[in-house]
Amino acid sequence: MGVEAALAAVAVSAVASAGTAIYSGQQQKAAAEAEAAQYAVEADAARVAAEQEIAAKRRDLSRTLGAIDALRLGRGLELMSPSGEAIRRENIDAAETDITTIGANLNSRSRRIRLGASTALDRGEGAVVGSYGQAVGSLANGVSGAYSVMSRAGAMSRGGLA
Repeated sequence: MGVEAALAAVAVSAVASAGTAIYSGQQQKAAAEAEAAQYAVEADAARVAAEQEIAAKRRDLSRTLGAIDALRLGRGLELMSPSGEAIRRENIDAAETDITTIGANLNSRSRRIRLGASTALDRGEGAVVGSYGQAVGSLANGVSGAYSVMSRAGAMSRGGLA
């Protein structure tokens, strides 16, 4: 094989390796972005579930307070007596505590989801940066290979190594 053909083979190999490395990094970034999008869908689903749970708690509270009022009226008791108000306040406080807990759980879950999405995006960016490093390494190996071919060709032309 002639020197020109050997140099061409080294160059093609180096460029192909560099291109493959960059393409791989771009593919990893795209996968990471898709993963981050899945996290966004999960966050939306968690928010909707929490809103539904809060609405259900409020409906339950409303029904409970209505039942308490109906029972008190049915027995001829005053609705706003101290004991009646204490029962209402106890039910309202319990529901508000539950709603606060649901909100806190949603906040905690949302933070974990955002962290997962951020980590995925960082991993994608890292893959791109790493792929460029691999590409540079491939090109450097190509230059080294070309130098080696040229050195051998020079040695052969001077009657040295075969």
